[in-house]
Amino acid sequence: METTSNSRIAAIGKVSSYLYVFNAIFICGIPLFGLGALGVTWFNLPAGDLTTFKLILNSINMSNGYWDTLKAQGVTTEARVFLMLATLTLVAGLEFLLVQLNQLLTCFSNGEIFNQKAVRHARSAFNIAFFGSVFCYVTQFVILVGSVAFWHDGKADYFVRIFCNILDDTVWVGISLLIIWSLEIGTELHEEAELTI
Repeated sequence: METTSNSRIAAIGKVSSYLYVFNAIFICGIPLFGLGALGVTWFNLPAGDLTTFKLILNSINMSNGYWDTLKAQGVTTEARVFLMLATLTLVAGLEFLLVQLNQLLTCFSNGEIFNQKAVRHARSAFNIAFFGSVFCYVTQFVILVGSVAFWHDGKADYFVRIFCNILDDTVWVGISLLIIWSLEIGTELHEEAELTI
């Protein structure tokens, strides 16, 4: 039994070290992507009449033509500033999430699977992803409720889109919570076993 556990821990460490490399590449790439997005937002979007309200409303039904629509209609100054702030917030959130995952993978690659440090990094990564999603959906919902024009245009199906997106994310939240709870239980059992020895 001891040998099986050791071989699994070694396998987890090996896989984690490979994932660590990919994660490190993303950690370096996300800020570059953010800078590129800021440049596109500032220099390539023409002035127009798309307000922040309309931008958020259109993001509910974001498709491949979303950015083409922005270029075709143009954005107001406040919408441009909003897009830049939203980009910075998204990049900062993703960077924090990836750093926490990086620390978690470091713990795993060192064989430190069931300890408080690994649980703390897993919980931090979960929290930023969860609260970011909740904020996004609440914002979209409030904007949609406030949009009388979309009710008249027969776009009440946007509520269905938000609801389906929430259901989809709820599955991932559930899976993530199960993994975190398993780590926490494993950590408690590991600490109890060490105290017994």
